[in-house]
Amino acid sequence: MKKFTFIVTLAQQGKRLDAVLATEFSEFSRARWNTQIKSGKVKIANAEAKSSLVLKTNLVISGYFPEQIDTNQLVSPNEIPQILFQDSNVIVINKPAGLIVHPSGKRSQPSVAGAFARRVQDDDVLRPGIVHRLDKDTSGVMILARNQTTKEFLQAQFKARTVKKIYLALVSGHLKNHSARLELPLQRSKKNPEKMIVTNLGRSAISEYLTIDKFTGFSLLKIQLFTGRTHQIRSQFAHLGHPVIGDRLYGSGSLPKGLSRQFLHANELTIDIARGQKRHFSAPLPDDLVSFLEKL
Repeated sequence: MKKFTFIVTLAQQGKRLDAVLATEFSEFSRARWNTQIKSGKVKIANAEAKSSLVLKTNLVISGYFPEQIDTNQLVSPNEIPQILFQDSNVIVINKPAGLIVHPSGKRSQPSVAGAFARRVQDDDVLRPGIVHRLDKDTSGVMILARNQTTKEFLQAQFKARTVKKIYLALVSGHLKNHSARLELPLQRSKKNPEKMIVTNLGRSAISEYLTIDKFTGFSLLKIQLFTGRTHQIRSQFAHLGHPVIGDRLYGSGSLPKGLSRQFLHANELTIDIARGQKRHFSAPLPDDLVSFLEKL
C-alpha cells in the first residue's frame, strides 16, 4: 500500500478528519476513508485517530491509502442484470438474487456497480451510479444514475421519500390484519451488528402491507415502503412474528425445501427520471419464487 503525509492547513481547521481526507484525496470516498481510519491505517502525530476528530492547523496526518477496489470485476453470464429501461441519464435493471449492489470496500467481488461501471460517469469509484440498494438475496427493480447531476436528482427523491417502492414478500403464518400500516422504529442491534431491531430509540421506519394471498402456514404480501431503512421489511415482519420465508438472519436460520434464498422481491418503482418525467417500472416475480409458490 502507498503511504501519504500532509499537514493540516488553516482552511482545513475545524473540519472532521474523514471529510478532509475525502476532499484531499478525492479518488476515495468518505466511506472508504472511514474504513481505513477504523483499521488503524491513518495516524495523527503517529497516534491512532478517529474519523470524527476535529482537526487543528499544523497537525501532521500520515498513513496508507486504501487499496483500489476493482468495481469492473466481471459477473457471470447468468448474473448480468436485465435492463428494463435506459436513456442518457438512467439505467433501470431487474437485479437477480445473489448479486451484491456494490463492493463492501474490503475486497473485490462481482456487483451491480461493477456490471455497469463503464456505462456511467461517476467520481465514486466504489459505488458508481448507485443511488439506492437491495440486499444481496433480494431481487427486483433498481435504478442507476449515469451522471452526477442525475445521481443527485435521484438521491434527493429517495431522501424526500417521494419514490414509490413496492415489494412482494412471502412471510410465515397469517397476520392478524388483512392490511395495516407499520410504524416500527429501527436501529442496529448492539448484540448482533448484522441485524436491525425494533426499538423506540430507533429511526422512523414506515411500511404498509396488503395480504394478496394465503397458503397453509404462509401469507403473500404486497408491501409499500415509505422509508428506506436497512432490512426494513425483514426486521419489521420478524418483530411481528412473521419473518420472511427463507430469511436466515431474521427467520429460522434454515431454508425451506425448494427455496434457495429469502422470498423478497422489489416489484415496482415509481420515480421522476428527470424533472416532470415520472416513470413507473416493474419486474415480475422471478422463476424461482414463482416455482416455490406453485408447490404450496
